[in-house]
Amino acid sequence: MRLDGLAGAGIPYYSMMKKAMPGPTQQPKKKFKNHRLTEIDPKTKKPRLKQGINVNRAVEVLYMFENTDVMPYQIEEMKTTIANLQARVKKLEDWQE
Repeated sequence: MRLDGLAGAGIPYYSMMKKAMPGPTQQPKKKFKNHRLTEIDPKTKKPRLKQGINVNRAVEVLYMFENTDVMPYQIEEMKTTIANLQARVKKLEDWQE
């Protein structure tokens, strides 16, 4: 923050005091809800629809996926890119402290 930079220049040991001060209370993070429609059957080791998933819903999701014109390997590349960018942002945020 710009204010921290200005205050840090004029107040000795400001960064140490800032670390010691209680910060804003963090809201509990929402637990990620798994939206997958399939699971691996432990006995046969083959994919199957999860319990309670309607076949019509699975067909709708497959239809939406097919209309995106994205190939499965491209999705894996996007996931890798996202993970790399998130790691980079975290590294840059940690560098600032």
